[in-house]
Amino acid sequence: MGVSGINFSGLGTGIDTESIIQQLLSIDRRPQDLMKTNLQQLQQRQIAYQKVSAQLLSLQAAASTIDRLRAFDLVTANSSDTTVATVSAQTGAQTGAHDITVTTLAKAQKISSAAQSSQTAPLGFTGQIVINGKAINVQASDSLQTLAANINAAQPGVTASIISPSANQFYLTIASNNTGLQGQISISDTAGGAFLGTTLGLFAATGTSLRHAISTTGAASDLFADSATSIGTLQGQTAPASGTVTIGTGTVSIDLATDSLSAIAGKINAASIAGVTASVVTTTDPISGASRQQLQINGTQTFTDSNNILANLGILQRSYAAGRELTAAQDATFTLDGLSATRATNSFSDAISGVTITLLKDGGASANLSVSSDTETIQSNIEAYVKAFNDTIDGIASLSQYDPQTGSTGPLFGDAAVQGIVDSLVSNATGQVSGLPSSLSLLSQVGITLDQSNHLVLDSGALSQALASNLTGVAKLFRSNGDPSDPAVQFVSSTGDTQPSGSAGYAVVVTQPATQATLLAGTAQTAPLAQDETLTFGGPLFGTSATSLTGGRSITLRAGSTIDDVISQINGDSVLGPVVSASKDPVTGALKLVSKQYGSAAEFAVVSGIPAAADSSGIGTTIVDVKGQDVAGTINGEAATGVGQFLTGSLKGASGASNGRALGLQLRITATAAGSYGTVAFTSGVADILKNYITTQTDAFTGALTVSANSVQDNINDIQDSINAIDEQLKDEEQNLRLKFTAMESAVAKIKAASAGLAQLAVQTTNR
Repeated sequence: MGVSGINFSGLGTGIDTESIIQQLLSIDRRPQDLMKTNLQQLQQRQIAYQKVSAQLLSLQAAASTIDRLRAFDLVTANSSDTTVATVSAQTGAQTGAHDITVTTLAKAQKISSAAQSSQTAPLGFTGQIVINGKAINVQASDSLQTLAANINAAQPGVTASIISPSANQFYLTIASNNTGLQGQISISDTAGGAFLGTTLGLFAATGTSLRHAISTTGAASDLFADSATSIGTLQGQTAPASGTVTIGTGTVSIDLATDSLSAIAGKINAASIAGVTASVVTTTDPISGASRQQLQINGTQTFTDSNNILANLGILQRSYAAGRELTAAQDATFTLDGLSATRATNSFSDAISGVTITLLKDGGASANLSVSSDTETIQSNIEAYVKAFNDTIDGIASLSQYDPQTGSTGPLFGDAAVQGIVDSLVSNATGQVSGLPSSLSLLSQVGITLDQSNHLVLDSGALSQALASNLTGVAKLFRSNGDPSDPAVQFVSSTGDTQPSGSAGYAVVVTQPATQATLLAGTAQTAPLAQDETLTFGGPLFGTSATSLTGGRSITLRAGSTIDDVISQINGDSVLGPVVSASKDPVTGALKLVSKQYGSAAEFAVVSGIPAAADSSGIGTTIVDVKGQDVAGTINGEAATGVGQFLTGSLKGASGASNGRALGLQLRITATAAGSYGTVAFTSGVADILKNYITTQTDAFTGALTVSANSVQDNINDIQDSINAIDEQLKDEEQNLRLKFTAMESAVAKIKAASAGLAQLAVQTTNR
C-alpha cells in the first residue's frame, strides 16, 4: 500500500507489485522511446543546418571581400630610402614611380622671452596680449608659470613652456603648433602696452615686418571668423585700442572696439589714399579648413602702427630682439619629378592623388617613390575565398557522410536541400560569367579549377600572372561591375536581383535630373545693412518643420554688413556652412542659398526679422521654403526610383510576373539636364553570384536553410507534444495500477484476516 507517496509493495501478497508496475509501464513507454530517438536525430539535424548556415556565411564574407567596388583597386606604396621619405597610398590611388629630392623640411616657429630671474615671482603687469587672434589676460600677480598656463589654456595654436638652462635663468618659450610659414606666430600687446617688449624682452626696440605680404603690392590681416563683428569682440579684448594709423601716403582712424573688418575696409577706401584699395575676402584657413574672413590692402606695403592696432589685426608683426626667435617658421621645399614644390607640413596628401608623402631628411636627399597595384593582397583575398569555399564543401560533406563499414550516417545524409546547395555552389563558382569576353570568363582561365571532390584547386603562379597582365579583367571575373558609356553616370552597386545586361548594356534615360534646394532673395542687397538683422533657418535639413522654424538655426547679421559680409558669415557658420552654400546670384545680384544635398530630402526654409529691402538681406519676413528634386528616369526602359542623385532599378513584378532585369542596379546620375545618357554594361562575377546565392539560402525568413530548419523545428515540437502526452498518460496509468494493486493487497489482507479468524474459531471449537 502507499502512504504519502511511499510505496510498500506486496505486504499482503508477498508479490513484487512495484516491479510489475514498472514493467507494465515500460511496455507502454516503448513508443515514447522511439519518439525520443527521432527527437534526438531531428535536433542533430537542426544543429547541422545551423553549422551549414554558419559555413555559408563565412564563405559569403570571403566572397564579399573580393566583391567590393574597390576590391581590385588596392595599391601598395614604397620608398627606396625611408630615411628620406616614407609613402602610403589609399585604395584607388594613381600608380606610377616618382623621384623626390628634399631641400628643406618644414619647421614650426619658436620664440623666447629674455632670461627672467624667477619663474614664480609676480611679473607686475595688468592687461592683455594677443596671440593668433586670441586675447589673453595678464594680472599683476601672474608669474612666468601662470602666464604659460594661461596661454596654454587659451589654446591659441601655440604651446608655452618654461626652460631653465642654468640656475636662476628662466625663459618663456612659445612654439607654434603648426609647421610652415602658415604657422607663424602672430603675437602683440593690446592697446599701447609694452609687456612683451619691455617686461619679457621679446621684441626689439624698433622694427616691424609685414605678417601677410601680398606679393610686392600689398598686405593682409590675420583670419577672422566674420567680417561684421568688431575686432575687439572677435579677439576677446577688454579694452580695445583706437588710434590713427598710416597706410601708404594717407591716414585712417580705427577703433577696434567698434570697427569690424568690413568697417575698416570701408574707412580705408573712404580715405581715398593714392593707389590704395581695401576689401574683405572669404578664404579657407589652411590649418583648420574653416571658412574665414581676411582684410586685404592693395597698393602699398608702407604702414605705421598706432597703439598696436595693425599688430592686433595681424598686418604688422613687431621685430624680435636678437636671439629671441629660436626657430624660424619654414616650409618644406622639394622637387617632385623635377618640378619645384613647397608645403607647410612635412606630411601631405595633395602632391600625388591618393598618396601621402612624409618628408624626413633634407639637404638635397633623394628617394624614389613607387605606387603599384597591390596584387599580393588581392591574390591573398582570392586565396582566402578559395579556402572558404573548400572549407564549406568539407563542412557539408562531414555532416552528410555515410560509413559503409558501420552503416552510420551524418545528420544531413540524403538531405536533398543540402545536396542542392552543394551543386549550386559548384556550378556558380565554376560556370561561365555572362557578358565577359570568352577569353576571360571562367575561373579556370586564371588558374582556379575544380577537382573530383568538388574542391577548388588554385594555381598561384597562374593567378599571379593573370593579375599582373589583366587586373581589370580578373576583377570583372570575380565581382559585380558596371561600365557606363557616359561620364554623367556612375555605377554604384547591384543586388542579387540584378541580371547581367550583355554587351549591349542597359540604356539610361533621365527625365528629371536631381536638383538642390535653391532660394533666391526677392530683393538684391545693394547697400550695407541699415540695422542688425536676424535670419532663422529651419526645415528638414535643420531638423524642424518647414512652416515653424522653432528650434532652427538663427544668426545675427550686423549693421553695416555688405552682401559679401552676409555671404561670408553664412558660409562660415558652423551649422549653416555644412548644409547650405551662400553666394551672390550673377544675374540679379541677390543673395542665393543652395543646399549642399540633392533631392527631395534637401529641404530648408528661412525667414528674416525685417522686411526685404536694398539695405537688408532681401529675404523678407515671410517664411520661404525650398526643396530639391530627386533624379527620375528609367534603366533598360524599366521603372527606376530616384533618391537624390541615385537612380535604382525598381521594376518588381506582381505575383506571377517577372521582375525587371535592372532591378537593384544603382547608378549615380550627375547630369544636369533630361536626356539619354548612354548605357551601363553590367556583369556579375563569380564572387558576386555566390554571395547573392548564399543570401537566398540563409535569409532569416525565406532562406532554404531557414525553411528546412523551421520544418525540423515543427517536427520537434510535434514529437515533443506527443512525448508530453504519453508522459501524462503514463502518470494516469501508473496511478490506476497502484490503486488496483493496493485494492488487491487490501482484499488479500482481509481474506488472510478472515482466514486467520476462522482458523482461531476452529481451534476454539475443537478445544470445547
